[in-house]
Amino acid sequence: MSFDLLEAGKRAVLAHQQSLQTTGRNINNVNNDTYVRERTNYVTNEYGVIEGTRTERMINSFINKQLNRDISRVEFNAAKLEQAEQLDKLLGNRDTNVASAVESFFNAMQDANSDPSSITARQIVITEAEGLATQFNSFGGFLNDQEDIINQRLSTSTEQINSITENLAELNIQLQYGNSENKQSDVNSLMNQRDAELRKLAELVQFQTVEHDSGAISVNMANGTPLVLENGKFNTLVASQKPDTGRLQLFVESQTKSQNETRYPVRDEDVGGAVGGYLDYRDNVLLPAQKKLGQLAVRVADALNTQNQKGMDLDNQLGAKIFDLSDTKVTGLGFSNNSGSGEISMSVLEGNSEQFGSENLLVKKVSATEYTVQAADENGAALQDSPAITIDASAGAGDYEVPEYGVMLSIDNAGAAVGDQFLTKPAEEAALNIQTQMTRPQDLALASPVRLVATSDNEGVAELELSALNEPGAFYNGNALDNDAPQRIEFSENADGSFDITVLDGDGDTFGTITNTNDFENIISRASGGDVDYDVTLDGTPVDGDSFSIQYNTDGINDNRNGQLLTDLQRENTVRRSVIDSEEPTLSFNESFARIVSEVGSKVSQTRISQETAEAIKSQTETAYESVSGVNLEEEAANLIQFEQAYNASARIITVAQTTFDTLLQSTR
Repeated sequence: MSFDLLEAGKRAVLAHQQSLQTTGRNINNVNNDTYVRERTNYVTNEYGVIEGTRTERMINSFINKQLNRDISRVEFNAAKLEQAEQLDKLLGNRDTNVASAVESFFNAMQDANSDPSSITARQIVITEAEGLATQFNSFGGFLNDQEDIINQRLSTSTEQINSITENLAELNIQLQYGNSENKQSDVNSLMNQRDAELRKLAELVQFQTVEHDSGAISVNMANGTPLVLENGKFNTLVASQKPDTGRLQLFVESQTKSQNETRYPVRDEDVGGAVGGYLDYRDNVLLPAQKKLGQLAVRVADALNTQNQKGMDLDNQLGAKIFDLSDTKVTGLGFSNNSGSGEISMSVLEGNSEQFGSENLLVKKVSATEYTVQAADENGAALQDSPAITIDASAGAGDYEVPEYGVMLSIDNAGAAVGDQFLTKPAEEAALNIQTQMTRPQDLALASPVRLVATSDNEGVAELELSALNEPGAFYNGNALDNDAPQRIEFSENADGSFDITVLDGDGDTFGTITNTNDFENIISRASGGDVDYDVTLDGTPVDGDSFSIQYNTDGINDNRNGQLLTDLQRENTVRRSVIDSEEPTLSFNESFARIVSEVGSKVSQTRISQETAEAIKSQTETAYESVSGVNLEEEAANLIQFEQAYNASARIITVAQTTFDTLLQSTR
């Protein structure tokens, strides 16, 4: 009896001593964020006698996994918001945004139109043009730097992820087989370390875990691709450039027994965490803004170039380009599965870039002599509902116009095989690469190259007006009209009141005629039946025999008619909204930039709301987690008293057992 009592007391003392140690450990780690509260459970036999203890962590695995998911969601929005807010602030800064530079340029144009012969006013226009190009370059450079920053963060983050997964793999080994240096390694401490590593991993990417009976866990990416295996092995995450798109993409990389690398791509939307936030910002905020800015830069530059080339400068010459777009040419990215050796490039179709969009373009060789050009997304897939334009390239290497997309396709090497594909990004870095070409204020073509003169003996009061000034073609010969160009228009009235209109060239030969008409609009194009360099419309009704002459506008230094057309570009719809939603330009320069500002601002607002929601959910989950796994000092203080009393009582059992045993011994003497 006394022996049983002594054994029971000893076991109770040891058990309560373990409970006191557990309580002390809880109190010591009250400020340790990675510590999980522990509880000592007593193991009893069928007679209620304590046989041992088992110390376990107080943790709810469901809440623990939910907390990791919440951390990933918060870090995703935080990373995206951090970058997007910088862009949003820059777009909204009047001193640095492109809209201010565009407005300043056109204000200078209006001043020059007020005094077209002023060299000073013209010089200010050139200076503002340089400022406009610089602003596009600066903004394009900032966006390009942002992409480089994202790439650097992806590379750094993958190194951190790989370090974490290696630590998790080592912890798996220790949990299964024990630490080689310390066979009595504290399993709960190892699990705490593992949870801390998982918290770090959750900040970077989202993942799923599977717990095994051995105590180890498997860690998989959200799409199921394994990162950490139960047996202590792990795969690495790499940020590598995808040849088809030229963008960094995440791959899970493993090695087979033959040491051959095997890569599994991870979709951007499956990454999550801060890394997923960076990718989402890049793909859905940064790149769209970058491409729309490039589209705007191209349209501003080419529209002004085209209109200036239609006018006449102070030297009586046809206008020259204001901006240089030659550096905006881009090389096509060949897909990794291409079998041919072909090479292509893409450039702006200068003078005819009205259809130039912000989208990437996919070029595919569909037959021995044909290519198709179609708008594509960031991954190189053709956009649904975007037109696929077929190009007859039977002439082989050379330049082919694609007016439907406002670009020039250049086949640099015709060695592509049928089925080969190339991704081009004509708008992505265009803003970074436009330059100012015009340096002389005299080259600004504010005047119209032609003037219209009524014959002195006209009896009617109708006036001939310039209705169209198109890109120069066959009507000019240096600083004069070509002899074959239309230079005189004569009106003859018929008995029924209609008119015959005869258009004569510089040699007096008939250029074209219109018979039996009372429609006096666009006379030259109707008479010739084709495109013309300039066109005229008669305002009013002529008298039989009236005639008008068309002359080269020599020394028209006070003429600002083309300057007014240059200024009008600010208010005209010159930018295409998208290759799917609109076939024709529907946005002005200011509206195009405002669209960029609006879209970025909207993304920032949405992300901010998502971040606030994610933070609130995370806070609730943390509260639930702390209620189970956090150390409560009041509760632990009560436990100290309880276990101390139990320990003392158990020690008293031993004392009583010893006294009883001694009494029995003495009674036998």
